[in-house]
Amino acid sequence: MKKVFIAVMALVLNTMMISCTTESLAEADELLNIQATEGDDGNPPPPPPPPAK
Repeated sequence: MKKVFIAVMALVLNTMMISCTTESLAEADELLNIQATEGDDGNPPPPPPPPAK
């Protein structure tokens, strides 16, 4: 009975920790820096030239 109680408490506490996220998934996705790559080796394209004066 003691092992069952410990397992249930671990499950409840784990569920509470996961469900307390305040930021939405959209906000978390904005943190990822995704760049388009060219070719199979994944080299990013060169930066654009500076503006002409």
